Amino acid sequence: MEFRKIQFTGRSSYIISLPKKWVKEHGLKQGDSVPLLLNPDGSLTVFPREFREASEKKVLEVSGEYSPEMAVRLVISAYIQGYDVLEIRLKDEMPVYKVKMRKILQSLPGVEIILDEPQRIVAKSLLDEDEINLAEILNRIRSLVLSMFGDLELLVSSPGEREILRDINDLENELDRFYFLIIRAVNRLLNKREVTEGSGIIRRTFDLLGILFIVRNIERIGDHVMRIAENPEEVNVPHLREKFDQMIAQIEERDLSRIDNLMLELRREIDSIDYRRSIALESYRRILEYLENIGETIINMAVG
Repeated sequence: MEFRKIQFTGRSSYIISLPKKWVKEHGLKQGDSVPLLLNPDGSLTVFPREFREASEKKVLEVSGEYSPEMAVRLVISAYIQGYDVLEIRLKDEMPVYKVKMRKILQSLPGVEIILDEPQRIVAKSLLDEDEINLAEILNRIRSLVLSMFGDLELLVSSPGEREILRDINDLENELDRFYFLIIRAVNRLLNKREVTEGSGIIRRTFDLLGILFIVRNIERIGDHVMRIAENPEEVNVPHLREKFDQMIAQIEERDLSRIDNLMLELRREIDSIDYRRSIALESYRRILEYLENIGETIINMAVG
């Protein structure tokens, strides 16, 4: 670590010199401007160049060497990496691939297909990235999962209600959409080398990684709610709903005593379940384990 003295110049400015070796290595010279980032902990970061935005356009070349499922994953990957324009070029007329990719594009938040040709699709994100608020998206995700639990409680008490099952499936698809949106938003923040955003729940870089891990666990919870719905059995859905709601509230509250009590309750419940008895009980136990994972992540965020 190097130390430099703060000097006073003029009537109101303080200056600090930059290491000559660092300036030369990055091709800088007298008169160049360098960006400064004020971090939440009060430290300053000096960057040798202006921030570079992620490339606005991504071109995907799709051929028969990929499966249709792989082609869909490539589309999702380009979206969550923050590309604003996505151009898909098909080597041949591949109707099955095209239908699947068009469907996923139409499901991604803020994306519009602006060109649709036999061997080419162009889609554009119309999202205003500066208006994305992670706390608001998390609240939306929380509401979706609570609605899934509400439907699941009805389905467990009235098996065979196909309309309720369809609603749970629709909610799970909506959950996936917001999962992709959060990954995209976090990735854009990391690309800009920013660690804060409007909601206030992000206070340092680790919090961004924590949010990614939390939403991944929530997405898996949604998958297991759907699994129970497809294999209904008497499980304690109100308990799941209550513990989920209490744990997600801690993302903002970060009350370590409350999280500690929740974690102990979850562990006692997990240890008491004979998950080998049925698919539903196995998924019930997995949901509790995912809540435990979320709790551990929130503790790490709170300690920071």
